This record gives sequence, structure tokens and C-alpha cells, in this order.
Amino acid sequence: MKRKGLYYLIIILFTFSPVVMDTILSNEANRHFPRTWTLFLIPTILIAYMYPKWKVIVGASIFYTALKFTTEVAQKTSTETYVMIELTTGSVINWSVVLSVGYFMNKSSKLLNKVEELTITDALTGIYNRRYFDFIMEKTIPFSKKNNTPLIFMLLDIDHFKKVNDNFGHQCGDEALKHISDIIGSNVRDTDAFVRFGGEEFAVIMPNTDVDEGLIIAELIREAIEKSGFTYNNERIYFTISIGVSSYNGEEIEEFIEKTDTALYKAKENGRNQIAIFN
Repeated sequence: MKRKGLYYLIIILFTFSPVVMDTILSNEANRHFPRTWTLFLIPTILIAYMYPKWKVIVGASIFYTALKFTTEVAQKTSTETYVMIELTTGSVINWSVVLSVGYFMNKSSKLLNKVEELTITDALTGIYNRRYFDFIMEKTIPFSKKNNTPLIFMLLDIDHFKKVNDNFGHQCGDEALKHISDIIGSNVRDTDAFVRFGGEEFAVIMPNTDVDEGLIIAELIREAIEKSGFTYNNERIYFTISIGVSSYNGEEIEEFIEKTDTALYKAKENGRNQIAIFN
């Protein structure tokens, strides 16, 4: 935040200083500072760095060009031709610099976003991975504590998944994971965080959700998976899923995970294809 505040201060400073210099300096003095308007490069490039999107970059360039010409014309009752040529030439140079810098910043931003996306996305299913789970938990739990809002954590494990790999091969297992991931994803809400927890386990973090709401969604997922068939090599395969649910009560993240894992183990022990709550 401090760095961003400094950036905004620099932008404001170099937005107004060329205008002030052009306004208060006499024509004679201005001749000694013919490149005053190049100072606009500083805020324009800084804006491009902070917001590396073409709409923002081009918009900032248009704004500073318009501000330069407006200031010059307002200060002179009759602007000489050579002055306009000089202003136009300077603008072309400024635009060339800004667009070149903007191009590389835009490319770099897209590359960084892609790298970041790859680090938090599961390569097989396309949903978030365990790394993202750790990140979102560290954000969600303090928010729940601060605002005293309910929080539900759900662990889901495919029943007898090892048999699928043993009987049909790992390629079938991969396709099954994608199939089940799609079903779970279509039954959770946009406000929920849905991740592949590891192997055949998935997790759902549900902020602002009480136990009753969490159980309704868990049952929708369980029933949808039980009813959905999966075809592989012309053979219909059916799955069931066990779900462990727990609500947050002020414990540490590790304890919260352990509570939910205990509930999942209970669902498995009681016969699978069911939901268990940590008491």
C-alpha cells in the first residue's frame, strides 16, 4: 500500500508540474526548457506499469496529449506554427516510447498471470489445486474470525477409486476424475472455493455458510454423482462419493482440516456414499 501511494504521488506531481512550469514561465524562459512536456512520460509509464492494459495505456496517453495541447493553446492567443509542429513531434515521440514500454509491460503481465495460474491450477481437472487451497484458507479464516461469519469446510473422496484404476487403467481414472470434478463444480456456488485436494480427494471451502446450507449442497453433490454414469470404452461405470463436513469454530487451520478429515473417515467407516458431520 505504501508503494502504491508513492506511485500515485509521483503521478500527481508529474501531471501538474509541467502544466505549472508552462503557465508561470515566460516565453523567454520556456525556450530554455523546450522539453518540459517530456515529463509527462513519467506518469504515463508509471500508469502503464501499474495497470498494464491497452485501454488504460492508450487512455493515459490521450489524456496527457490533450492536457499538453490544451495548456499550450490556453496560454497563447495565437499559437505559432513551429510551436504546434514541435508539440506534435514531441507527442509522436512520447507515444512511441509509451506504446513500446506498454507493449512489453502488457506481454510481461500476461506471462506472469499465466505462470501464476499454472501454479494454482490442477493440470488434470483444470480446477484449483492444494497450493490455492492453502492460500484461500489463510484469507478466509481471518475474515470469518473478524466478521463472525459461519464457514464450512467439506472434504469429498471418491469411493473405491483404486478399483477403477486397477480394472480399467489409469487413463480411465483420469477421465473419471475430470467427470466427477465437473459434477462437483456445477453444484457449488461462485462464492465457494473448489479445489482438488489430492489424488481422488476434493475440497470445498464455503464462506458465509452454516451447517444446514452446507449439508444441502453436500447432498446435491452426493446424489448427482451417484446418478451420473460415466462411459469408458463402451462400458458404463458408476461412482459414489463420501463427504466429510465441519464448521469453523476458531481453531487453527490444521485442526480445521483434521476435523473435516475425521468426518470423512466416519463417512467411509459407516459404509461410504454418505455425508458425515464432525461433532
